[in-house]
Amino acid sequence: MAETPALALSHIWLVARVYEPDEGGVQTYAREVGRAYAMQGRRVTIFAKSSAGPRRVQDGGIRLIDVGEASMLTVYWRLFRAMLSAWAKGERPELIHACTWRAALPALLFPRPLVVTIHGREVGRPRGIAFALLRLTLKRARRIVAVSDVTRALLLERLPDLASRTVTAWNGVVMPAERPATAFARGNSGAQLLTVCRLVARKNVSAAVRAIAGCVQTGARLRHVIVGRGVDSVRVRETIRHCGLDGVVTMAGYASDAELAAAYAGADIFLHPQIALEDGAEIEGFGLSIADAMAQGLVCIVGQDGGPSELVRDGVTGLVVDGRSVEAIQAAIDMLVADPALCRRLGDRARQWAAESLSWDRHCSLSLGEGETASPPPASLAEAA
Repeated sequence: MAETPALALSHIWLVARVYEPDEGGVQTYAREVGRAYAMQGRRVTIFAKSSAGPRRVQDGGIRLIDVGEASMLTVYWRLFRAMLSAWAKGERPELIHACTWRAALPALLFPRPLVVTIHGREVGRPRGIAFALLRLTLKRARRIVAVSDVTRALLLERLPDLASRTVTAWNGVVMPAERPATAFARGNSGAQLLTVCRLVARKNVSAAVRAIAGCVQTGARLRHVIVGRGVDSVRVRETIRHCGLDGVVTMAGYASDAELAAAYAGADIFLHPQIALEDGAEIEGFGLSIADAMAQGLVCIVGQDGGPSELVRDGVTGLVVDGRSVEAIQAAIDMLVADPALCRRLGDRARQWAAESLSWDRHCSLSLGEGETASPPPASLAEAA
């Protein structure tokens, strides 16, 4: 792409329609991008809404202006009003970074360069007026940041004239301390499988449960914990009941940071066989929970659709399967459950790759035009294939 000259930036506005303590990938994205900009020595003002607002919080170089929950149009109005108030007080940034294209709408009237991040489904699904707003917003953007090549391609299928200003920048991870070997890795127990996601249809968790049922029927020793909640919860719970997996598969629902850390520490295999829906418009653009699992040193089983297959290299840092095939998911689980050494080997490579390739600091530098596009996997791992 043709590079736009980088700006000298001391103050950035970050705009997100959602924020912690509410759950979701965009909430995590907004938090980590804000922290990364602050670590680069920039002053950051985050305009967002959450169930904990309205509130104003100052934390080091980050100021949060949370407008609180309300209807969609009311949230947009409150965000615009909060930004206008800051502008009137002379708190004017050099650049505005919107965490989604919809979050950029309240920022369109402010005369500052605009960066917009796109994650996947939100650029594939809009039609009619929503698509017109999408096009208007992204044409206004100085730089469009796609979190995967899949997401970039999805956008350019619809708006090919935006290619020159659209860059791929993978999300980052926060690398945890290396964890000790689990009982499974030491050969003392069955495997612990973990899924962490918002329970929606494209995550394909019901198919994962059916695959586990097949593994159990052929004698595999395993347990599966599903962390998260969402509109697909009822279907997943019914699948567990129908397959007779009570006691084998546990739906843990919401987990605090400490509970989630414990779940990762006790797991051996991360299961996320996502699929694309709506002719490819409904996709998993990146997969933050998958990246986190890789950083933890877990071997991941992911679907071939969407961004996660850019992160996991089949047979090198994990396993990539056809998520529409319960038999393929089951075969992958069976392979790993039967071979603790393979799990550890792939998990170690996954952790190495995550440490070398997924950085929030790098993501933010690319967002500002201060680096190149996402690089291929390190040569050391490519040679291991």
